Amino acid sequence: MIVSAVDRILLSRRGLLEAGLGLAAASAALGPIQGCAKSNGFNTQLDFGGAFDPKRAEHNTLAFCKLMSDTRDGVENCGYFKGNVLAYVDGNQALKPLFGYEGFGMTRTFQVGDYAWRKLHKEVAYYTDLKTGEVMDEWHNPFLDETVRVIQVHNDVVNSNWAPTYSFGVGPEMVSYPFIFPWLVMGDNAVVDFGVNTAHAAVLMPDKWPRESHGKITQVLEAIQIHTRLSDLMDPKQTSVHASGSWQRISPWLPWMLMGQRPGHLFYKTVTRRMHEGVEALPAHIRAYTEANYPDYFTAPTEWAEPNVSSYEVYEREVEPQPFKDGA
Repeated sequence: MIVSAVDRILLSRRGLLEAGLGLAAASAALGPIQGCAKSNGFNTQLDFGGAFDPKRAEHNTLAFCKLMSDTRDGVENCGYFKGNVLAYVDGNQALKPLFGYEGFGMTRTFQVGDYAWRKLHKEVAYYTDLKTGEVMDEWHNPFLDETVRVIQVHNDVVNSNWAPTYSFGVGPEMVSYPFIFPWLVMGDNAVVDFGVNTAHAAVLMPDKWPRESHGKITQVLEAIQIHTRLSDLMDPKQTSVHASGSWQRISPWLPWMLMGQRPGHLFYKTVTRRMHEGVEALPAHIRAYTEANYPDYFTAPTEWAEPNVSSYEVYEREVEPQPFKDGA
């Protein structure tokens, strides 16, 4: 889910501004640096020229590719996450744990320019029973005293381009943003800490989806951290690095919970890890459920496709509005 969150930053002007990346004057992509070692035919120094500078956009794209994928063309990578989802109902009680949240994403990248990569990605995420850890097909909603069907997350396509400068039209003008994230570097520890804070028109509107819709506006906050070793990041022999971190999210009720516009929201908290061992190292119950339900998600895409889709759009496409219970 981290990669999806990154795409929401890069592909949204609002997300870019609110993530604190800053507005830059329209400019051409940064040119090649003299004396660089060749990488996939491009002038990209895999050791950052001997000194990682987190304020340089091209250093951010290289670091991000090493963290999230691989600088080599077409190499497949797996990212895993696991955590819980809690409910905030009001200010008079502690948040209520509802279910677990566990899954993985598959990514591959292709270098398309100096310090620039095209990313191909898809992901699954499953809601799990808090007691057994198994993936749930049904869940008893304690707020409604009703058993509901669980709709798992399966997002394909989730693609984007990682480049030092992002330019796009806003009316008749072109604006550009540098690919720069907030970093904390202390000794050999390197942490990138960023987030997404958005409000946009909801996909599921209340008039058609009275039980599923949280309203006309979707508000989401995501907080992301990724940790690695600076020495690994700067090693030119390491085209990808070991990384771990966290992904947290505040969002409305899920459509399949059938909470409508009742007050409250959800809080996701997960830990994340790069799975250099591959999909074979994923937990057995996650592998088994994926083999039975989403076998195509064990491999990353090989060709570019668009547009990207959200879980709300998948829900709208695959699920019918649910009727109210008798007497509700």
